[in-house]
Amino acid sequence: MLKSASDKAWAVALVAPVLVVTFLLARTPSGGGGVEPRFWAERRAVARIEARLTYPEADRYRPRVSAGGCLVPPEPIPLKELARLEADGNWAGIAAAYGLQGEWNQAGSFLARMSSSPDRDSDLAAVHLSRGAHEQALQLLDGVLASHPRHAQALWNRALVLRDMGLTMKAAETFEKVAALGEQGWSREARAHAVTLREETMERARKWRGARDATLALLEDSNAPLPLQEARQSPGVVRQHFYDVVRASPSKERALSLMPLARELDRIQGGSSLGDYVTRVAARDFARRGQLAKGYAELVRKRATAPESLVESVRASGEDDLFVGLALHNKAALRYLPDLLARGQRDQDSWLNLFLEREQARKEMADGEWWKAEQRLFNALQRCREGAFSARCVELEVRLGILYGDLRRLTEAEQHVRTAWSWARQLHEWELELTSLEVLVHISRDRSDFSSALAYVEEWSARGGRSPNCYWPHINQAHTYYLALRPEAARASLDAAAACPEATLDLMYGATFAELSRATLDPKDVERLRHALDVARATNPMPGDAVYARYIEGRFALDREHARGVELLTQAIEDARKLPSSDTLAREAWTLSYSSLVTDAGRTGDFARVLELMAGQLGTQVPKTCALAAAVHNERSVAVARGPGGELVGDYQGDRKAPFADSPSTQLVPEPVRRALKGCPQVEVLAWAPVFGRTDLLPSDLPWSFRMGKAAAPSVGGAASRRLVVSSVEAPSLLQLPRLPTWTPPADEPEPAALELLTGSDATPSRVLSSMSDATEIEIHAHGISDPVLSDASLVVLSPEGNGRYALTADIVRRQKLAGSPLVFLAACSAGRLASTTTHEPFSLPAAFIEAGARAVLASTVDIPDAAGRFFEGVRQRIRGGAAPAVALRDERNKWLARDARNSWTHHVLLVETSD
Repeated sequence: MLKSASDKAWAVALVAPVLVVTFLLARTPSGGGGVEPRFWAERRAVARIEARLTYPEADRYRPRVSAGGCLVPPEPIPLKELARLEADGNWAGIAAAYGLQGEWNQAGSFLARMSSSPDRDSDLAAVHLSRGAHEQALQLLDGVLASHPRHAQALWNRALVLRDMGLTMKAAETFEKVAALGEQGWSREARAHAVTLREETMERARKWRGARDATLALLEDSNAPLPLQEARQSPGVVRQHFYDVVRASPSKERALSLMPLARELDRIQGGSSLGDYVTRVAARDFARRGQLAKGYAELVRKRATAPESLVESVRASGEDDLFVGLALHNKAALRYLPDLLARGQRDQDSWLNLFLEREQARKEMADGEWWKAEQRLFNALQRCREGAFSARCVELEVRLGILYGDLRRLTEAEQHVRTAWSWARQLHEWELELTSLEVLVHISRDRSDFSSALAYVEEWSARGGRSPNCYWPHINQAHTYYLALRPEAARASLDAAAACPEATLDLMYGATFAELSRATLDPKDVERLRHALDVARATNPMPGDAVYARYIEGRFALDREHARGVELLTQAIEDARKLPSSDTLAREAWTLSYSSLVTDAGRTGDFARVLELMAGQLGTQVPKTCALAAAVHNERSVAVARGPGGELVGDYQGDRKAPFADSPSTQLVPEPVRRALKGCPQVEVLAWAPVFGRTDLLPSDLPWSFRMGKAAAPSVGGAASRRLVVSSVEAPSLLQLPRLPTWTPPADEPEPAALELLTGSDATPSRVLSSMSDATEIEIHAHGISDPVLSDASLVVLSPEGNGRYALTADIVRRQKLAGSPLVFLAACSAGRLASTTTHEPFSLPAAFIEAGARAVLASTVDIPDAAGRFFEGVRQRIRGGAAPAVALRDERNKWLARDARNSWTHHVLLVETSD
């Protein structure tokens, strides 16, 4: 109680300002970036987005309610409030306002104005998530969480990305991390999401394993109940193992007891093939077959590989179905394919025949006839979809994805495998889910999408993989971390892989180990590598494997016993050169041995040796002046310039922090190296993958070209000149490519050269190759697909042959002899593109044309407009007028850019030439 008037006056004086402040606070927006609190309340009330935003007023928990399936467009955001935010430069607030309303394009445009930070990158990841760009979202979020592992919004958004990618176990784990933060509302919802995702995922596993185990139980116990209910829920896995149960039946009575299950599967999947099969087996002579059937059952129980002698004896016995089963379990389907095909034609079993189609495609791939395999798989997939063999369709989708992965057509590969994975989830085909995950790991890593690759590996492990197996995830993690330049994480995963009971220490282990040992030296590493190589040599007896093992040994020795390392790597190069180029492992060892020696020469400051080695690898002359040599070997890189006076300036970097695909060219070729080339009329660039094909290595106002080979260029414009133009190609319908405009020669051009025009159905690979042999100019207007064969480059789509072949690929071109030393213009989208993959080849058709005898090749590394034909024509005319190709390219580019800044694609036209 106040005791006096003076006390009361003092109290009033004290309270009055407080009341004023309170009144002002009630009238002034709080925490809302200068706008009324009602503005944010209204935005939150209508928000239906799942992602979390970092702006505090936008991140208050908001229970999302159903709109009854109706998309109700949001009310426009009040411009007055947006103006206040803009006046304050509050781009985060504006982005949050748009984001809450699901207007992600607008949100992204304001986030793009902000510098990178954990909050900005988390919000930008939400924009990518809304567009289905999971790769970009995951990369951003992984970057945020690497430095701020408890960033609530990034954790939540990463869980959403993983869920949408199908990585439900990792999504559940990430939601649990959000729940552990104890945020009001968000934690409760995160916990509910985690429980739902984990339970739904493991329920599929339980159903699949239940169906498998119930079917295999028939092998152990003749009184086990027939899995009729399981057949209705999971017909694929039941049918897969039902064949083994019938084959293993020791008597007629046992075979006939399986008839109800056979008829149920026939009812579900159509036809009568299984019932017919049981009838045929029951009619066999079990006095002779019975013992073979028991032996077959024992092999299936033990999951053992049948000895070759047993396969041959069963083959001779006339028990065809047992022979088929043993050939499949022995993974000898390709060797016995003619017999298997004959058996499938007799029995008319669609399930088996679809499997044999897959095996025939594998053989065609092994024979180098990939276009036949592609068409076969497409046709088989179409028939499968028209029937009811969904599990077989999933297998065909996976196989098509593997085919495209082998061809490095990685976008198509990922599309097919993700389709297979989605289909497998719907069908509860758990094993096919795991198979899809394994393939996606390799595809993502080949695309240099390391965040996705690691996420797929972690999901595989979280699901239990193919237990027991800890080696596969750890070695794949180790190799991915190594490629992503995360050596500490790579070494930890490598050690974990080696500690696995079933570790086989394959060549992937040896290669990763040899690279990582540079950073962390351990006295025991020499013995560890020797053990790994001994194991690899014993289990990989092919010639290419031996060459690769020698490369690994040399790479390991280079930093310890320098002279021995150089000797081993040089020997690996020579040994690889003796093997056919189709031996991809030997070819990779050849490339990596060269890049190891080149970067090592940079490390020791022997820049002249860098030029010599690069010229040797490219089969060209060592330039005396005006040259640039550049190479990258994981975290090591070197760039050497030889100026107009022959002086050398070099730069070596031994601790790169970002993969080359993510690095600007100025990091590889810094300004002092570029400055050394000042005064050069044009520059020869010596580079191998992954540098070959980068069109930003030098300024675009400096004429330069990649150099390969030593073929001399003939004179241009003489009487023997002959021009070949390929146009109006009829692309195969399965590729769904639009028809390109018809090529027409410039009206004002006097054409001095004999012209051959191949169009329409005449523009087949064989016709084009034949016509190229003596042409002095080759111009191809067609669609390009940026993918190779045998680790080579993009392909050009031509009209299909009678056997279905439609692609002009690098491996085919390389084998040709271009006697006319032609100038080649590839006016096809991305015909020269160097994809951001982990390939070890110069990934392009231009390199193949040079090897075949072309004197110069121009091609775009990006998609180009229809008008690009006129650009290439302009370059051609300048060269005809006497300009050097590099100068002609530079001058025509400047002309097009001066006309329209949207012609920036001209910066990405690649030029490859032979040295004089």
